[in-house]
Parts: sequence; C-alpha cells; structure tokens
Amino acid sequence: MRSLIPVGRLALIVTTVCALVFTSSSRAQQSADQPSTPIPLPGKPIPPDYSKLSEHNIEWLKTQPAQAQMEFLLGAAINHDHGATDMIAKLVEDWHGKLHRTQRWQDLETTALYANDLRVRAATIEINLAVNNLAKTEDTAKELMESGKQQESNRPWDAWELGTLASRGIEADRIHELLVTWAGTARNHQ
Repeated sequence: MRSLIPVGRLALIVTTVCALVFTSSSRAQQSADQPSTPIPLPGKPIPPDYSKLSEHNIEWLKTQPAQAQMEFLLGAAINHDHGATDMIAKLVEDWHGKLHRTQRWQDLETTALYANDLRVRAATIEINLAVNNLAKTEDTAKELMESGKQQESNRPWDAWELGTLASRGIEADRIHELLVTWAGTARNHQ
C-alpha cells in the first residue's frame, strides 16, 4: 500500500522545486561575469537581479498615480535597487496631499525604517512627511509642539513627527529639548 504525502509537506516540496527552477532560470540570465554554479552560503552577497530600475519601470512609473509610485519606489529602495532613492527624492515633494495610509504603505514603512541602508530610512521619513502632508518648516514644528503641549494624548504622534522633522534638520535642538521634557513628564506619570 502506498503512503500519501501530507498536504503541507507536498506544498513545501512544490515550493522548493519552484524556487530552484526560478533561481536556475534567473541565474542563467545573469551576465557572463557571474558563473552559473550553485549559490554558496558564505561569501559576498549575490543579488537576485541587476538591482537597477529599468527604463521600462521608469516609463511605467510616469503613468502611475502618486500612491503607486511611492509604494513601488519604496519597495525598490528596500530591495536596494539602484536609482530608487534618487527617484523618491525627485518625486516626494509632488506627493504631498496625494498619498494616504494603506496597509501596503505601513508594511513598507516598517520594513524600510529598519533597512541597513540609511538612505532608505531617510527616504521613508520623507515619504512619511508626505503621507501626513507635513511641510518641512519651522511652522509645522511649532504646530506639532503646541498640539502636544495642549493635549497629552497627541504626544506620541506629535513626538514621532517632530523627530522626523528634527532628523531632516528642522528645529533639531528645540525639538530635542521638548522631547526630553515630554519623556520626563511621561516617566513622572507612571
């Protein structure tokens, strides 16, 4: 009598085979300077593709609304695609007032804020300001400071956004002093 393979194990086997086939086909397409040998575990990182925004991607981006541009480019930046952070820097100011929070944005933001490339983190901060339609100005910083002073329940969000402004060079010393004060106040209330 034949034993049947459990569904979970079969799914794992199929997934593994598909991954190997995909890896083999993508490795076959790589340039001649990268030999097609089994991928070793130790050694230098080997990118799965050319890590560059293609002309096709750039042309497609031009036809997309701001939200799709932002989400695509932030995903590309997380994947270290060359040119993605440059493109974000060029487009982010035009995105103000056109972006909104989506689950995809929040997932990308969480991943990008922990990226090992600080440019990706900086791009995420710029996008965060655009999503929340916050200008990088002293007036914006003052409004957020006043909001947190007037209503303590606003402080977590205000503090986060003030931190993003300070990281972009807006009222950094003043924001630092205020956040230290707010942190002390929060400790005293516990």
